[in-house]
Amino acid sequence: MDDLFEKLEQWNDADEYTRCIEAIEAIPEGERGYQLTLLLGRAYSNLAVLGDHRECQGEDDDDVDQETLARALEIFESIREEGQNDPYWHSRIAYALYMAENREAEALEYAKKWLALDPENKNAQQLIDDCVDYLRQEDQRELFAHLDLYDKADMDTIEAHIETHFGKFDWIMHETVPGEYVHLDICVIPPRENHNYYTLVTMGMGAYTMNAPEKDEARAELLINLPPDWNLDEDAWEDEHWFWPVGILKALARYPMLHNTWLGWGHTVYGSEDSHADNTKLCGVVLLSPGVFGDPASVCTLPNGEPVNFYQVIPLYREEIEFKREHDVDRLLEKFPDELLEVIDPARPNVITDAEAIAYDDALMDEAKTHLAVIRDKQLPVEELAAYNHMAIYLRWCMEHDRMSNPFLAEHKDVVEAVKGGQVSDLRVFLRDSEDLRGRLHLTWFDREGTEFARWYSWGSKATPYNYNKDIAAHARAYFGDDRHGGEAYLFVPWDERYYQEMAEIISQRFAQWEALEENQEPRKTLCIRPEDIRPLLPDWNGPRGCFASDRVMVDGCKVGELYRLEPDRGDEGWDSGWNFLAGDEDEEYCDDSRHFSIYDLNTLCNHDPDIIPLLGMPYGTWLERGEDGQFYEAEDEAGEDEVEGLAEKAKEFVKDVLADETSEYYGIVSYFMEFHRDDLPENMVKALFPVENPSALTLTEMADYLQLKRFGSFLDEETEEQRFIMDLTFDPEITNELLVIYFNADRQIVNISHES
Repeated sequence: MDDLFEKLEQWNDADEYTRCIEAIEAIPEGERGYQLTLLLGRAYSNLAVLGDHRECQGEDDDDVDQETLARALEIFESIREEGQNDPYWHSRIAYALYMAENREAEALEYAKKWLALDPENKNAQQLIDDCVDYLRQEDQRELFAHLDLYDKADMDTIEAHIETHFGKFDWIMHETVPGEYVHLDICVIPPRENHNYYTLVTMGMGAYTMNAPEKDEARAELLINLPPDWNLDEDAWEDEHWFWPVGILKALARYPMLHNTWLGWGHTVYGSEDSHADNTKLCGVVLLSPGVFGDPASVCTLPNGEPVNFYQVIPLYREEIEFKREHDVDRLLEKFPDELLEVIDPARPNVITDAEAIAYDDALMDEAKTHLAVIRDKQLPVEELAAYNHMAIYLRWCMEHDRMSNPFLAEHKDVVEAVKGGQVSDLRVFLRDSEDLRGRLHLTWFDREGTEFARWYSWGSKATPYNYNKDIAAHARAYFGDDRHGGEAYLFVPWDERYYQEMAEIISQRFAQWEALEENQEPRKTLCIRPEDIRPLLPDWNGPRGCFASDRVMVDGCKVGELYRLEPDRGDEGWDSGWNFLAGDEDEEYCDDSRHFSIYDLNTLCNHDPDIIPLLGMPYGTWLERGEDGQFYEAEDEAGEDEVEGLAEKAKEFVKDVLADETSEYYGIVSYFMEFHRDDLPENMVKALFPVENPSALTLTEMADYLQLKRFGSFLDEETEEQRFIMDLTFDPEITNELLVIYFNADRQIVNISHES
């Protein structure tokens, strides 16, 4: 028998496993005993993994003969009782299980027992390490298998977009352990020319398709700008003072997946705490287009044609979020100077509570006091009137090209006519001394084209491809042929007609470029009134002359059946009267198509339908409908108190229906709202919200009965030109600020549900 054991070891070392098997199996099974049976199992295991003379190397599962390996495991199992305290038996079954399909976890347990029986055995420890590494990798693969991931072509496209429009990234914050839904990396772009700050951009969020109302809003990535001295060292990640902006990006990136919703432009989200960190009172965010990087930065088109929208994350104070909710995001942005939006400042002024101190005017293009301060502070050897030079050039060009607004012409018609007639060429003193100009350029002084051109060209925004002040500076450098005066060279250029004519030519070129933009190409429409039939019916109208009208009125020739007046966006007050005119029979589908509406001069509308002339002076917020007698009356669409209560009950029943149907598009939103209040809040708060013996036993449907009406109102949807009603439902508003927002159309039908904090 000793000779057999010696030969078996020789054959094993020579990788002749089949000879081992044949020799052992030649002995009757009942006569083999424990040791020979163990060696038989070893031979089958080695044959399955390595093959005779290592014909298979066992480098992956496909190289392993699983049927032969199963035979080995059967043999080991047959001597389990005898092998319980034998480290070698544990080693052999551990190796066999490690190479069997999906049995690595079992192998780990046997390897641990092997090491316990033979603590000094390095092979046992190595097998334990191999099992742990493999299982960790499998866990990672399992997690990744459930993630939405970009493919290589998509990832290359996203990376190229980031580097082209935001900057080259030095490094990437990789997620070493995948989170839920997506694998999220964050590209870190260091401070660079024209953008002296860090830009952090997510890469991975857009692989997930959000539950958005429109397909082109379903994918998104996020970015945030941090000051150049922000600590992004890995050691600082444990300090919330530095890490909270990264935490915001990570949380927001998964917010749509967790709540079965979507994030898009203008959306606001409250943080879960009173502030993002204890060194700031900022507590929420709004998502905006990354305008400082130019319009093309906002959208990346994947190879399959689907757009990925890039949104800049702007942290907000609570008062700012509440203001946005009461009004809208455009009204909020009118209060923000660009510098407060561009880069995070944890201690920045609050544009609501500090509005008086900020004194920001969103429509202000330029003002002389900025340039006067440069002259005085640096004691430049130029006359102070030089501070008005470039503004006077721009204003004169606009006057000569009929780009002034009706309110401006009403006040300064004599000056405009003198400029156009050639009697006046120098407007610097006019700019300085006029009581309403006060040394400023302001959007409200220009007509519609003048205002939109100014926004594109001379408003001073970094988002514009050209900037008037940049052209002024370039002209000054070209005039002197060097940089002798540095950034103040524009103040040294001599004031004369040549200076004006050279800059006027540049402005005209820029205007032609702006006119040629695709968004400025309006379709030609055959109007119901001929140009030669239009008479001047508003000789005393000194207000803005622009208005909106549907094709039913101006193309089909219907009388005005409905009109309403909205307050214009800041900066548009010079040209936009706020009036909107409809025939009254336009349905929602018709109004959803912006091609059915155009901008006209009020005088044109009055020529078509003179009945509206007496109504033009009515205030913003006016909403009138024509009655059967041909007269106009206030629209009666406000819901009464009884109706509001009825709508609240209707909303609760709708919520219950949603909770009863897991396939509903709103199920994720509503169920999360309910579960958050029942399961995630402190116990004392839950008991206060739901005064029953065991609140945790409440079903989601039962919870709907505890919803309360917090607020109800109506608004005009500027996109659809239709009235909408909005209802905020919550539990006790003294305890929670979470809202379930219900939207109704004009027919009181529920058209949308959202969750807001």
